[in-house]
Amino acid sequence: MKDKKTISVRKLAALERAKALGLEINRYEISAFERQACEWQQREEMEKRAKPEEAETEALAREGMSFDMAAFKLPQDTGEVAETNEGFDWQPCQSEQGEGKNKVKDLNTASIARLARKIMAREWAMALGRGMGVENGQATIERGVEEYRKKKAAEREMKEIEGQRANKQRAAMEAALWAFGRNLLKVPKPVAPEAAETLLEEALSEVGDTIRITWHADGCHILLEPWEERRLRNKAGEPLPAVFQATIDVNLMLSSYQKIEDPQVLQQTQNALISKNIMINFRDSPRDLHAFEDAVAQGGRIIQSMKMDSGWKIKLQPWAEIRRRNIERKGRLPIVTYVINADKDFNRISCERI
Repeated sequence: MKDKKTISVRKLAALERAKALGLEINRYEISAFERQACEWQQREEMEKRAKPEEAETEALAREGMSFDMAAFKLPQDTGEVAETNEGFDWQPCQSEQGEGKNKVKDLNTASIARLARKIMAREWAMALGRGMGVENGQATIERGVEEYRKKKAAEREMKEIEGQRANKQRAAMEAALWAFGRNLLKVPKPVAPEAAETLLEEALSEVGDTIRITWHADGCHILLEPWEERRLRNKAGEPLPAVFQATIDVNLMLSSYQKIEDPQVLQQTQNALISKNIMINFRDSPRDLHAFEDAVAQGGRIIQSMKMDSGWKIKLQPWAEIRRRNIERKGRLPIVTYVINADKDFNRISCERI
């Protein structure tokens, strides 16, 4: 590695003082051998610079581009050695090609197409936020902030729409409870619990599909899926139902109406819906295995039917899951299946997802 020349601060100050006063500076005398070594080193450096430029010129010539070779002329070796200056004589770098000489390029069809591809690639990179440095990083941040703002605005708008639907359903629930109270007065007393529950389900049929009614001393809890929510769920392809819980007090007034978000509760509700639909289809059928399988087959494809010690066990794949797997997932896994358990007399039916 070439050793760098060093100079002390005191000697440097003396040289600058002599230059300022116009005194003669005793410079180091260069020998003939050192002069020849410097000339040889300059020739080596110019040859190294000429090789990449010649390779680039040949590559451009192969692409069909012609240049003015005068622009690639190297400076002539004058054989003079630059004077060594230990001071702060700084000079700006000057172009080796001269100020008045410009490159002349004759572009053909291939070179124009290549240039167009480069411009298109640069524009795509700018649009995607890649390779644009600090300024483009700022643009990327601004774009991310704008996308986040739009996302939050869409979420707020969705919540407002859901709130409007909930208010509409709440009003329909209150009207259904009012109708249930009028019908209940027409029934001769005492009113059996089964008759009251049937009247309540008939009144709520205008609002949605009643899943379960749980009676308490101070009222009841109703789980139902509104018809409008079911329509939107089927359109979006959501597997789990949109379940709402309504709390009714002893005066048949709607105390609360809120949507259930717990996935476990929603899955239990889905199991209850499948069991309920099977019981509705099996209600007026003879109590045998063939009629029960026909009722189950209306809700999906039967994979396997087995006889157990406690009753019957049927493995089922619902039609909705089959459509979702074939259309949305293009036949890919998983295969969602349910197990239907029934006693020997087909009086008790349960459903569970595998």
